Amino acid sequence: MKERARRSDGRKGQLLIMATLVLVPMVGLLGLVTDFGYMRFIKMSAQTAAESAAQAAMIAFHSQVGGSNYTCGGAVVCADNATNCAADIQTPSNAIDRGCMYAQQHGFKTSGNQKVTYQTGVNSVPPTATGTGSAAYWVTYRAVQKVPQLFSAIMGNPTGLVAARSTAALAGANDCIYALDPAAQGAVSVGGTASLVSSCGLYVDSNNACAVQTNGNGAQLQAPEYDVVGNTCTQNPLSPSPNTGVAPTSDPLSNLPVPASPTYHCDYWNYNMPNQQNVSLSPGTYCGGINVQNNNVTFSSGNYILVGGGLTTQSANSHISGTGVMFYNTYGQTDHGNQSLSYSPININATSTVNLTAPTTGTYAGILFFDDRNAPSGTSDSYGGGSSAVYQGTIYAKKATITLYGNSSVNSKYTIIVADKISLVGTSGISNDYSSLPNGSPIQQVVLLE
Repeated sequence: MKERARRSDGRKGQLLIMATLVLVPMVGLLGLVTDFGYMRFIKMSAQTAAESAAQAAMIAFHSQVGGSNYTCGGAVVCADNATNCAADIQTPSNAIDRGCMYAQQHGFKTSGNQKVTYQTGVNSVPPTATGTGSAAYWVTYRAVQKVPQLFSAIMGNPTGLVAARSTAALAGANDCIYALDPAAQGAVSVGGTASLVSSCGLYVDSNNACAVQTNGNGAQLQAPEYDVVGNTCTQNPLSPSPNTGVAPTSDPLSNLPVPASPTYHCDYWNYNMPNQQNVSLSPGTYCGGINVQNNNVTFSSGNYILVGGGLTTQSANSHISGTGVMFYNTYGQTDHGNQSLSYSPININATSTVNLTAPTTGTYAGILFFDDRNAPSGTSDSYGGGSSAVYQGTIYAKKATITLYGNSSVNSKYTIIVADKISLVGTSGISNDYSSLPNGSPIQQVVLLE
């Protein structure tokens, strides 16, 4: 009996030793898993903070600064190297500070065992997203935290380092046709045998059941993407299928500055076109507008301010051309006898010859026509031209219905239309080759690159 008891005690001792040998690595493994899980949680939190910061900064920048052509200074904060965010931001002084504040609101700031940095650049490739190409403006945020270890500290690793980063940038928008009316039927309409073939997308803000409409079996509408707040009424199904019920978009050019003053100084008053075939015009303020009759008019590069009168061509004998030109169509008080001039639309005859190209640099890079944002509601602008018509640039008329006649914009490298409503009569082609513009499309959108 005693022998049997001794054997039993021996076995129990062996089992205890074996259990101890097994439990030690199990406890260690459990500790490592605990440390790893906690590190993973901090990593996810850091990534959320970095992404929130990058997006918030770029959205604020786009809203505050606008445009598509930037140089470092002022609101355009540039930092070639990683720069620490301030430790505690309550009122951001610029878009970059706003990003730092968003990181702070998500639990990360430059203090103690944490650090948040930013790096920015203009007209360059973000170093953290080298495969994306050059961006007009970009920002990278990094969130870093030293995390105390629980069980790993026993093995000589008292702290672990967690780091996350995110880069956001301004890039050219996918869409190039914007109809901003919130409720119109036929906010984009194609009639009869007319056709619109676009190599870029449409964005239609109207919530109408027939926000996009074709009238007639011959009407054709082609685009790679349709984003519509309401719905479509077309004779033939659109391909690809439209994205309906999307959220409304805001005016994509709302930050484009106005080339205006409270009282317009008239360089020309009711300008009378010389009775000759070839006429050259210079930039300036044309009070009473420009009326082209039987003339071949060449516009020199620059900005043309049309105060009342608009721009009009009369017939097939009206020929207009110009490279690097921008037309701002407005109305109001002038310094000519303190007279006030009413608004007049753009009216380019369907049979006229047109070859107009927007500037490629400067504030109005890519902007060809710019209607006063306070123009009377219900304004109608007409853009015509023969088979070789060129409107290379952006036609921006927030309050107007734009009607395209003839074969307008067929031969342009790019055309962008931002209007209240858009109507197609004839054959029009819209392209999106922005290679002539250093910063790409004048309509920029916020993109999260990583």
